[in-house]
Amino acid sequence: MALLGSKQHTVGDTKRWTVNYDKWLTNTATIDQIDVTSDSLTCTVGNVQILGHEIVFFLSGGELNERLNVGLIMTDDLGNIKHDTIAFTVIAA
Repeated sequence: MALLGSKQHTVGDTKRWTVNYDKWLTNTATIDQIDVTSDSLTCTVGNVQILGHEIVFFLSGGELNERLNVGLIMTDDLGNIKHDTIAFTVIAA
């Protein structure tokens, strides 16, 4: 599982996040399916969308100083599967 980065999320906020898979996909491949999950009970993922070679999701909630991981499993239309993680730290507003 590749770590895409460490990000900050503001406590109680709802923020739109975008992950671009353009460089990973082969020339003819398109994103067929994406599964985005949070390992937190207080900071949740919603409204996941595939927009061309990008996926978009909203991250909502969270408690101050909480650390969480968002897992992404992307499958392209050629059957390739990519597992990624984004680490988040919840900060004060």
